[in-house]
Amino acid sequence: MGRRTLQQDRPMLREGRAVDPAWRFEYSVTCAVPVEFAWEFWTDVRNWSLDADVEAVTLDGPFAAGARGRTISRSSGVIQWRIADVQQGRAVLDFPAPGANANFVWTFSECSVGTTIRQEASLSGPEAQRYAEGFGRALEEGIPAGMRKLSGAIEAAHSGCAPNIAAQ
Repeated sequence: MGRRTLQQDRPMLREGRAVDPAWRFEYSVTCAVPVEFAWEFWTDVRNWSLDADVEAVTLDGPFAAGARGRTISRSSGVIQWRIADVQQGRAVLDFPAPGANANFVWTFSECSVGTTIRQEASLSGPEAQRYAEGFGRALEEGIPAGMRKLSGAIEAAHSGCAPNIAAQ
């Protein structure tokens, strides 16, 4: 289920400081696999290429806080990002932009059918409202479809019906 917030009702913490995003959207899906499998699949960034707009994703080391990544998007070109925080089942990714920062918090938790995968996207900074009007709307449309596709890919990889993209 998706939820959009223009002015967040609770501040987020970024590098120890409270940040009030100008825009926030969250969406969750369930996935009928063990949480450990879903987490392992997602933290292998080679699997992120299941998004049709993603040509390639690279990471400068292990999936750990401080690591820097690069996504080559067919529509947006090269996108630089970094892993701000990682704990088992939770990761925070920061995507800096001129005058704003896009922040994505991913959580993987156990539920009755397997795993709940939740993504919370937010935009903060002096130009965040401007980005929210275009980029935010695009995320609100794309995140649900992308997360459903991710859930299906994880389930297929777990069942052996489809190979793990990273294994190719």
